[in-house]
Amino acid sequence: KPQGLARACSGHPRPHLLHLQAQVLTMKAAAAALLASVLLSGVSANFEACKSQATFDVRMCKSHMCGDCTLAWCMESCQKLQEEHSGCRCEDWPVARVSYSGEGMKGAGKYGDVGDYSK
Repeated sequence: KPQGLARACSGHPRPHLLHLQAQVLTMKAAAAALLASVLLSGVSANFEACKSQATFDVRMCKSHMCGDCTLAWCMESCQKLQEEHSGCRCEDWPVARVSYSGEGMKGAGKYGDVGDYSK
């Protein structure tokens, strides 16, 4: 046992259990860190920057218009922007989503022939 641990455990009725608990917590923390890195690396595993990636990032990936806006105008404008930058995608999109209108689009199912006015 390290000198400091022996001193800290000397008054405990079962000092060997404190040492084991510390080892278990260390292993759990290491496993959690490994799991987090594996999960986060899967987000952009197949990401390849396009020729106009810097512009696309500002106008699409980091904009309110294409990220949080719920107006039909925003959705239409972002679809047009995607057409202007075909082949570009945001790095934080899931691997399956290859365009703005792909899987995970904010406005999916909210515009067009849905709702009370579509009947």
